[in-house]
Amino acid sequence: MLFSKRFLALLASGIVPVIIASFIGLELYAFLIYNIIIFSLFIVDFRITPDTNLLCVERVCQEKLSMGTENEIGINIRNNSGYALDIEAIDEVPEYMKTRNSIVTIRVAPHYEAVGNYYVVPEKRGEFKFGKIHVRYKGVMGLCMKKGFFDVENTYKVYPNLKDLSKYGLAAIKKSQLIQGIKKNKSFGIGTEFESLREYIEGDDYRNINWMATARANKFIVNTYEHERNQQIMIMLDSSRVMNSEINHIKKLDYSINAAFLLADVALKKGDNAGVMVFDNTVKRFIKPGKGMGQFQLIAENLYNVQENFVTADYVAALTYLNRNQKRRCLLCIFTELFNADEAFQLASALKGLARQHIPLIITIKDMRLYDYAEGNVEDTKGIYTQVAAMKLISEREKIKKIFNDSSIAVVDVPPDKLSIEVVNKYLSMKSMMQI
Repeated sequence: MLFSKRFLALLASGIVPVIIASFIGLELYAFLIYNIIIFSLFIVDFRITPDTNLLCVERVCQEKLSMGTENEIGINIRNNSGYALDIEAIDEVPEYMKTRNSIVTIRVAPHYEAVGNYYVVPEKRGEFKFGKIHVRYKGVMGLCMKKGFFDVENTYKVYPNLKDLSKYGLAAIKKSQLIQGIKKNKSFGIGTEFESLREYIEGDDYRNINWMATARANKFIVNTYEHERNQQIMIMLDSSRVMNSEINHIKKLDYSINAAFLLADVALKKGDNAGVMVFDNTVKRFIKPGKGMGQFQLIAENLYNVQENFVTADYVAALTYLNRNQKRRCLLCIFTELFNADEAFQLASALKGLARQHIPLIITIKDMRLYDYAEGNVEDTKGIYTQVAAMKLISEREKIKKIFNDSSIAVVDVPPDKLSIEVVNKYLSMKSMMQI
């Protein structure tokens, strides 16, 4: 619409001079003169108001967006005209992205530029195309409206929640007194690599006393050790049908990939080698363990667009492939889901047979809704069936855990909101206890 609300209000106000002029029989002249003046002002306003070709519009945001969290998107507008403009801008946001403050209002002074922001929450990983940016603004006199669009289409990658790396990673590392960046928090007396000598403190393990150094110094001196580095961590992601189920509208595969990102980040910062395998009925992706930021970027590029498949996982094929391509002993962090004891027994047998030189860690996601149903109050027949079904599923889950425990296979089974931090802490715990 070319007419602004101010223009329509002024046009409607013309009834006042018409009514007044009607008392002297000149209402027609008053109507014509008033409307000629209003429309003349409108034409003047439309001519002096800058066209959209005097604007430069661009989208400002990071190339990598994080799934499930707010990402700030900026709209930068440069006004090359001689008039200040109050501009409303709206971006064409792709599907699977929720927006907040989607209509951005920006006041831009003449020959200056300004930025307005809105926020998106991606609900899926992968590549997504943002389309045109549409703008509209009032005329200089506020009587007309001008609008247009700018072709700033661009594709951005949506990764698992990268913000968790700073939110959880630092806290987890501080908690276990390990490495963060280049800073070391030493855990004396634990580990296998010699670090330094120091004076004995009450409570130190007497087995760490260095008797030669003690004789020279004439006081007790102990060896200190740091955690062994360069260990192998292989993250195995099951992308089969079992990872397609959702909790709080987020798929288990997405929760697992978030946790895998954090685990890889912490392991690499700890000086270990991290790799990734994605599998279902076949191996989809395989990255040999490596170290450094380059390795993290490689892992990120291979995980951000992993999609689930409606097939059954073949653990034997995955572990056979692993044996052929990973000769060194490593910690196998297997993100999966098991629905019955038979599946658990098959996986445990495959791990004991095909991966006996590796250290397995089974990671599953606990759906707390089952426990709510099992412990809730029953009000009708449907509630009874729901409660019985939930109790049966919980019982089966306990059998699965027992099968792995009896096979001396470590298990992490936690709700999705605790998955990332618990997986990292389990890795750090196994490392500190020299179980890797």
